[in-house]
Amino acid sequence: MKYTGIIPESWKDLQDCVSKFFNEAGYVAMTPYNIETVRGKVEVDVYVEAPNEIAKKIICECKYWNTPVPKEKVHAFRTVVYDSGATLGMLISKNGFQSGAIDAAKCSNVILLTWEEFINTLSDKWLTTQLKKIKKISAPLSVYLDPLDFPFERLREEDKERYLNACNTYSELRSTCWMVKKSDLINDEDNNYCRFKEFSAIDKYLEYLLCEVKCALREFETILDSSNISIPEYKFEESDAYLYMFLE
Repeated sequence: MKYTGIIPESWKDLQDCVSKFFNEAGYVAMTPYNIETVRGKVEVDVYVEAPNEIAKKIICECKYWNTPVPKEKVHAFRTVVYDSGATLGMLISKNGFQSGAIDAAKCSNVILLTWEEFINTLSDKWLTTQLKKIKKISAPLSVYLDPLDFPFERLREEDKERYLNACNTYSELRSTCWMVKKSDLINDEDNNYCRFKEFSAIDKYLEYLLCEVKCALREFETILDSSNISIPEYKFEESDAYLYMFLE
């Protein structure tokens, strides 16, 4: 399954999409952004901070052109990257690069990417970050669905049936969020809760899971509020212990 079906439709959309995927991959990205260089301030299309990576500062230039990018633009971008002290520069083009541009980027800290190549470059970290997000957000369901943790006997009578119905509805969701792995998504391996072959891309499937999790959490929280019950925080902390057992 492909990672995303998103195809930028304008120069601004390309910048916004690049920034979005960086942020969803766990980086801090801003667009547009003014940076300091040895020649003064310069506005760049996307500025990325990655304090936990080898490339700690990344600058992106996005070209939504109908023609391949020429070497002159690569030379100009290399100067901005060098003058800013950035570790890495990414030049992302809608329609590729002229042969001279490819030569101009060799032996430099600038890489040339199409939109599809950019997504593939970021795909592993993006998917890892998104799966961890799903697993973290869905963790309270382990408590809500566990008869040893959930205070069923303290529910009001009118809330008990609603709780049992919620358990029946969302038990497979919790199993899926806990057990789904990167390899499942990449290789199109179906799971119990949702046959994600029905989805056009991985990001659409993960958006669906996240929406379902939020609905499930609201349902259980509403039931608890109705019976004026709160669950001790340590119960949720204990459920975090095995969050990332299934990831790869």
